[in-house]
Amino acid sequence: MSAGVLPFLRAIDFTKNNFQEDFPVAVENMTSLTWLRANKTHLSEVPDSLTKLNKLEDLILSRNEIKELPQEITEMAGLRSLNLRHNKLQKEGIPYSLFDLEELTTLDFSHNNLDSCPENLHRAKALLVLNVAHNRIREVPPSLFTQLKYMQHLDLSNNLIEYIPPQIRRLQQLKSLNISYNPLQHDQFRSLSGLVQLESLNIAHTQRGINNIPSEFDKLVSLTEIDLSYNKLTRVPEPVYRLENLKRANFSHNEISEMSSLTECWTELITLNLTENKLTEIPACICKLTKLKRLYLNGNKITFEGVPSLIGKLQNLEVFMAARNSMTCVPDSLCKCSNLRQMDLSSNQLVALPASIWELKQLTNLNTDDNPNLVMPEKPPPEVKGSGAEFYNVDFSLYNQRKVAGLKPSAETMPQKDKEAERKKLRARLRIKQAQLKEEEGGKQDSNKFLKGLSEYKEDSGSVSTYLSSRARLNQNENQDEERKEIKSKKWTDALTKPALDYTELFPDVVNGSVGQEEGLYMWRIDNFLPLLLDDAVGRFYEADCYIILHASQRENLPGLLYDIHFWIGAKCEIDKKACAAIHAVHLRNMLGCDNRTTREEQGDESDEFILYFDGDIEVLEGGSESGFFQVEETIYIKRLFKCHGQNNILLEPVESHVDSIDHRHSYLLDDGMDIVVWFGKLSKLTQNKKTTLFAEKINKLERKNKATITVITKYESEKQHVFFSMLEGDPSSIKEPTGEKIEDYEDTYSVPTPKLYEVHLGVGYLELPQLEFSVNRPMTQQMLRTQRVYLLDTYTDVFVWVGAHSDRLLRAAAAKLSGEILKMIKRPATAIVNTCFEGVESALFRSFFHKWDDIVAVDFTRAADKVIAPSTTEGKEEMKVDLTALFIKREPPMSPADCTEYREQWKENLETMSCFVMEGKNYTRLPAGEQGHFYTENCYIFLCTYWMFISDFNDDLLEQYVILQKKQSTGKKKNEDGYEDGEGGSDEEEEEEEALVCRVYFWQGRDASKVCWPQYSLSSFRAKIREKIGSKMPVEDERCFQQQESVKFLSYFNGKFIIHKGKRPGNNDLETPEPRPRLYQVRQNGNILAQRCVEVGCSSLLLNSGFCYILKVPAEKDGDMCYILYVWIGSRSSEELMNASIEIGKEAFDDVDTVSVLYEGTNEPDIFWSAVGGRRPYDNQADWMDVIRLFRCSNERGYFAVSEKCSDFCQDDLSDEDVMILDSGTDVFVWIGEESSDVERKLALKSAQLYQQHIQDLSGEARKLSIVRRGKENLKFIKLFHGWGPFRARTKNSS
Repeated sequence: MSAGVLPFLRAIDFTKNNFQEDFPVAVENMTSLTWLRANKTHLSEVPDSLTKLNKLEDLILSRNEIKELPQEITEMAGLRSLNLRHNKLQKEGIPYSLFDLEELTTLDFSHNNLDSCPENLHRAKALLVLNVAHNRIREVPPSLFTQLKYMQHLDLSNNLIEYIPPQIRRLQQLKSLNISYNPLQHDQFRSLSGLVQLESLNIAHTQRGINNIPSEFDKLVSLTEIDLSYNKLTRVPEPVYRLENLKRANFSHNEISEMSSLTECWTELITLNLTENKLTEIPACICKLTKLKRLYLNGNKITFEGVPSLIGKLQNLEVFMAARNSMTCVPDSLCKCSNLRQMDLSSNQLVALPASIWELKQLTNLNTDDNPNLVMPEKPPPEVKGSGAEFYNVDFSLYNQRKVAGLKPSAETMPQKDKEAERKKLRARLRIKQAQLKEEEGGKQDSNKFLKGLSEYKEDSGSVSTYLSSRARLNQNENQDEERKEIKSKKWTDALTKPALDYTELFPDVVNGSVGQEEGLYMWRIDNFLPLLLDDAVGRFYEADCYIILHASQRENLPGLLYDIHFWIGAKCEIDKKACAAIHAVHLRNMLGCDNRTTREEQGDESDEFILYFDGDIEVLEGGSESGFFQVEETIYIKRLFKCHGQNNILLEPVESHVDSIDHRHSYLLDDGMDIVVWFGKLSKLTQNKKTTLFAEKINKLERKNKATITVITKYESEKQHVFFSMLEGDPSSIKEPTGEKIEDYEDTYSVPTPKLYEVHLGVGYLELPQLEFSVNRPMTQQMLRTQRVYLLDTYTDVFVWVGAHSDRLLRAAAAKLSGEILKMIKRPATAIVNTCFEGVESALFRSFFHKWDDIVAVDFTRAADKVIAPSTTEGKEEMKVDLTALFIKREPPMSPADCTEYREQWKENLETMSCFVMEGKNYTRLPAGEQGHFYTENCYIFLCTYWMFISDFNDDLLEQYVILQKKQSTGKKKNEDGYEDGEGGSDEEEEEEEALVCRVYFWQGRDASKVCWPQYSLSSFRAKIREKIGSKMPVEDERCFQQQESVKFLSYFNGKFIIHKGKRPGNNDLETPEPRPRLYQVRQNGNILAQRCVEVGCSSLLLNSGFCYILKVPAEKDGDMCYILYVWIGSRSSEELMNASIEIGKEAFDDVDTVSVLYEGTNEPDIFWSAVGGRRPYDNQADWMDVIRLFRCSNERGYFAVSEKCSDFCQDDLSDEDVMILDSGTDVFVWIGEESSDVERKLALKSAQLYQQHIQDLSGEARKLSIVRRGKENLKFIKLFHGWGPFRARTKNSS
């Protein structure tokens, strides 16, 4: 980058840089610099480059190690302010001629090694501010006061001065004087009374007593601040009381035992400090100081009786400090000071506090430590506003939540204040309507007046009717004339007028006559939206360009030229060129005054007339000019290697991408764009490794849109080491291996250099680069960055440019140039680069330098509500984020039976083969054909399904397998005569979308099956054989299915005959045959016929329902052998589809039954049926709730509380033990509480259920009962809503 931007720089801040070795040479180019700050930069002398800046006005070099000033500094004629605080300056190191600078107005030599005032200081006659505090000066020359007549601020504190010359009275412009901490015991300060303009006086620690305070002090009528602390005053001097304009008074650390009634004279007093004195009471007259805001009384002997009872009149009091006194209580009137923010009552003898202490709403800091006998008053219950702190300040009103969900709130749910707003709007509309009606009525009144006048005229002349008729005929004639005019108008295009366009900028050569005035051929190329005239009109075109061609020829037997205009479109040109070519061709026609049309010519389809213009020879070349649109270019990533330090807060140090940078005691992050590698050293700590991995994931999420590949290489994965070292330079064998070294003995001393945050200011012809101040107590945060600004973050290892979303374009350009100059200006590592970050898409590395930068507000859901938000600070707090939108969305309509049948047939048609296996122990047994569709809750099943699938629908894993198989299959194929492989062709027909065979392995797990079945299968040789044999022919993928949570595609393979039995599958090797017992199965369709299952339920008539169908399998004896009788019980209100499916299942799916009987409800079911189900008992006679039932999940797993809806095909296992569920049955709203759900989830879920209850009642007018259900204690009414309810599995310590 050129140094062209530096001459425009007017201000720069180099604070906290390290210039111990070299000062930036580029400063010499900042010729317009007027302000420079270089605090804490380790300078030992003033750089020569600074003395060459002739326009420099403010030079700040505080907190360095400068011992002397160069003579060249006296040549800086424009210098106005010189600040050298906290250095090592000595009197001999200050040039005498420095004070001859005529513009010098501010001089700060405080905190140095001066033993006397600098020579010739009195010659700085323009000096306004002088600070020589914290030196060793013993004497002040009188000439200093006689010559510096314009001095306004003088600080001589913390020196060894014993006498102030009386000539100080000549400083008539002096406003601030600080002579504190000097041995001025014998000085009477009589001359100070002549400083009539003095506003601030600090004479602390000057051995003042009541006898050496001059009586003329009351002449300092402008004095607003006085400091008499650390003296020996026994009372406040009377002249001080007469200073009526005092605003701040400090009498701390004296021996004052009482305050006079003259205290009431300080009517303007804001701050009064009486700390560490001997006061026993506060004077009652202090209650008249109505402007008092801060009162400090620490370290006195004030008792309860010493506090005036009228202290409550101090309504502006914000700070009351009375620690280390003798108070046993405080008066109740103190609690009437409603603006109190801080109160310190520690180290007293307090026994009780008034109950009204809790009424101080502004009180944020109350200290009552070291009061062992204190009993705090009972805290009143907090005032709940809306939902308040009890519900984390979330507004659960139906009106608000409907509004958040995007629904239109009803008038009934509208709060009172919103109703008032609506009424105001209606009243405003009514007023406007009334005004319009008045205008109309006014017009009618005018007409009435007109008619009344005519009637009066009739009485006089009797010719009113004649007048009216003539007036009517006149109006009729006028209307007819207007109609005739409208009829005479031609078509609408005649009314259009061509705009007066100026084509001079588009075709300047045509305007000046150099083009188009003679016969010939002319060509223009479209370049950046405009036509560009070409020198030669030859038949050479570029395929990515567009051209305008003008052919001028002589008219036959007519004067003038004939123009033919064509525009040629290249095959690969951008759309902007196409549009501009057509538009500018019309512009050229209009400019030449032609009546003919423009002709479009496309590459490869040019007209014969167009080709003849170039003698039949047209040449099309590759390439062309760029589009006028902004081009989206792919991001170019720079490969960078980061060495990771620390454990709690990970620190990334950029190092060279070389093996020499590798240290086994650290973890490393290699960022190569879309490939991110995390490498762990052999001695790196586990915590650091995890944090490095998390940082890599953050980079992928924030900067790569989760498209990068992250490779984690641990110290145990030796086979992956080459992946990491192949991306580095150098020989990996040169890395020093750890030998016997322990990581516990290693101390990482790396520390991040203090970053500098610059704010770029841009003015008319100048730039400024000030720094933003931050510290340990006030760290650098995201809130410092304002969207209208541009900032530079200098971290020494990198320079970042942060661009605000609403920043000025010129400001961005200036920051870009400055960043490059800042990078080169300071000596940095070779890996340092400039990074540009835009607001909202900052890099993870940039964010790591800011304190608690996070886009998501972290919520600690384990804390109680009263700890999250204090009751006194509830108002004004932002609401916690919640998402309750699912509660207000309508239930998804079920799929029609016709659509379900179509999907089922399509999936079955795509299915080629299906092989079934059952898992018994460690063996995998092929399932007999008769058992397909029968499942047992204690078993696991494996289904190998091969089916056709479009390649475009492949996921990444399937696509990768397919590509590998295609490469293997293509090896050895012979090409045919046309050059194509067998199976390929040169057909011109449009290819259909390609399909391929895929094998999906379904692993079905019963509810009561062992949890180790899936890991056992994943590691088994059976799975490996499947992958080996089938995987060599087609892509293979696994899908794990849980009982009653299967996909509808899997269910469709069984054609509706999906039967789930309780218990374990009976096998041939079973030692004991279970005793035959009746089994009851419920046939149910959840949402649609695709989700149809026949599930065994408890054999009880209480579970019957007229809306479903049931299958009862009853054991019986026939000829001495055991057999089964099957009853298909059809509920009277069951659907026809369910009835037919149940009869089909009963007749075809059960092979071990002797007879099948179909029973219709209420048609005299046999006694054996009722006996098998435990006798005839009342049961539900309808299942209308199936049309409205909904299940919601309430969870905070996203970092905030959210409600989501489960699909209509839900089951018992969808009740998550870590969450709270809301179940709506149409008549009841159940809140099911999991055992491991948090208190916050339970509380907010209950509030959400109440809100849902209000919403339903507002929509339908139906009131639904709210019930709370706990896990394991569900009632029968709740259980009946689920298909195949069973006992919950016992939870173990390791279960999640």
